[in-house]
Amino acid sequence: MLTATYVLLTLSIEQKKERHFISRLLQYVQSIARRPQEIDPVFIETQLKELTSFAEARHQRKVEACLMPAVRAADSNCTALMNDLEALSRLGGAMLNAVHKCLRRAMRRSASQGKFLCRTVDLYCQNLLKRLDKEEQELLPLAQKVISSEEWFEIGSKFLAQDDDGAASQPELRPRRAV
Repeated sequence: MLTATYVLLTLSIEQKKERHFISRLLQYVQSIARRPQEIDPVFIETQLKELTSFAEARHQRKVEACLMPAVRAADSNCTALMNDLEALSRLGGAMLNAVHKCLRRAMRRSASQGKFLCRTVDLYCQNLLKRLDKEEQELLPLAQKVISSEEWFEIGSKFLAQDDDGAASQPELRPRRAV
């Protein structure tokens, strides 16, 4: 059970970092949306790249590639939850594409495009938060119930290998203060 604790603690710490970063980005876009002439699309783009490289990579490498298959294999009654999580991921990908289109338009310094950019970033962040909530409130408790000790050990080994690979190739996520 020590391995299960490690996996769950790792996910919890990463989710906390992700929530903190999302909160900072949301705070920026919600406050700046009222002053569209001050929107800095380059700043938003930089923050978004850091968020997505961390959030999406963590989710794909750890949750989708390791945890969800183990839960799916251990509990055949989890189809609805898995479908919900996969739908949130697909929706997030579509929203992220929309954000990138808005970023390109906002680079032209159009106030209406800036407001739309802020709204689109807000929606993307809300989707990430919804996915995190579903993971925390449904997926992780279910995983604790249905995954065997042997499977937890395998998941933990994958996490350690990914953490070693990620530490060498990925900078640490550090939210920046909005100017």
